[in-house]
Amino acid sequence: MPQHAQTQHYDLISQLFHWLVVALLIGLITTFYIHDLTPDTSALHLSSIKLHISLGLLIFVVVIARIGWSRLVGTPEPVSQWRILQFAGKAFHVLLNLATLLIPISGFLRVASKGRSAEFFGLFQIPSPIGEVPALNDLMHILHGQPMEILLYCLVGLHVAAALWHQYILRDHALERMLPWARRAA
Repeated sequence: MPQHAQTQHYDLISQLFHWLVVALLIGLITTFYIHDLTPDTSALHLSSIKLHISLGLLIFVVVIARIGWSRLVGTPEPVSQWRILQFAGKAFHVLLNLATLLIPISGFLRVASKGRSAEFFGLFQIPSPIGEVPALNDLMHILHGQPMEILLYCLVGLHVAAALWHQYILRDHALERMLPWARRAA
């Protein structure tokens, strides 16, 4: 395996997109639990779901931009010389990107199928394009609910585990490629 494949880093914009998605996912999970654990009548209950919806819309846009940027500039060569690991890594990233796109879509459809607008940080509203559709709302309640939550936790957990496995077991510096402060080979 060529030496540059082990030390080639993601560019700073790709790193920024990656860590922005991480921060947004943390925000989405936090706002979900705040909403879930507060009384329906509290101001925090309402503001947390509004923030959750805004973060969901934002992560959708960020992931689209991230995919577009990746297509534009490319990605570093895979760190593994084993084709099965290269395939697994690519397939997993496609699945993770799909999940981070489908979750906000299902969340928006959950709101839109109630005939409601989705507010974006109080700046503007995206009106429901479909109006009230109870059957779709029931389906989105399921899809955007616990099954999607479990899927997301599994995908993120596997992603973190794979990064740590590469970094500390295989010692191929894979994790360092996504860290802006990591040492870079000359």
